[in-house]
Amino acid sequence: MHETDPCALPEGRCGDLAFRLAVYEAGHALTARALGFRVLSVKMRPRPPVMESDKVLGNTFRSLTTVLENRCIELFGGQIAEDHACATASCCTGDVARIDELCRLISGLDGRREPEDIWFELEDVALEIFRAPKMRDAIVPLAEFLFAEVARGETIVPGARVEAWMDDLIGPRPKRGGLLRRLTTRA
Repeated sequence: MHETDPCALPEGRCGDLAFRLAVYEAGHALTARALGFRVLSVKMRPRPPVMESDKVLGNTFRSLTTVLENRCIELFGGQIAEDHACATASCCTGDVARIDELCRLISGLDGRREPEDIWFELEDVALEIFRAPKMRDAIVPLAEFLFAEVARGETIVPGARVEAWMDDLIGPRPKRGGLLRRLTTRA
């Protein structure tokens, strides 16, 4: 057995599960923004926000692969934000299993890359997003906004309000798809 609890809860404000969820959701929203997508809504449950890429699929395997890659990056974003703000990532979410499943689907569609290679490539993209100080610095203020919304009784935060906060915290949304292309072509 483990000598230490690998799922120990963080202390302080991050010990509050509701605040931790807000941090996690802030990470998803910030990641979607960095990828150039508009957030349509944030459900204050352990799920990524609904973003415009959910509504536009296209009719090719490449367009499907791109949607799945974006979803993986977004899933990584919640855990990365939680790690930055709370010094730990939640071990009790389904994101790891979902990322693994999506990477396997991408590999099957792609036919050239192994699931593990896709995992590390997409995780690197998500990590790169949060290397920018303004992204790291935006996690807690955006989480505080989301946390306050939950305290007011909101379980679904309209995307326009989340977008306005992100505009103030990190500036306008970048061009869609540019970040993923730029980072993956470097690898």
